[in-house]
Amino acid sequence: MESNTVTILNEEFENDKTGEKVQGITIIIDGKLKEVVDLLMKNDSSYNNYTEVVRDALFKGINSMIIESKNNL
Repeated sequence: MESNTVTILNEEFENDKTGEKVQGITIIIDGKLKEVVDLLMKNDSSYNNYTEVVRDALFKGINSMIIESKNNL
């Protein structure tokens, strides 16, 4: 049975030059998420890989959240 869950792994990295610590994530593309991403790639030939789809989804989602938070002020 396929799940509607998303697996995200979180790691902390340190910049060798500045010592700044940053968060890094790995997103596992499987199950329903893979089906959706595969469909998006099939319907839009400008996408060459999962990274491009996830990048656009992330930015569009963040922009939507910003607009929503401004409307709630």
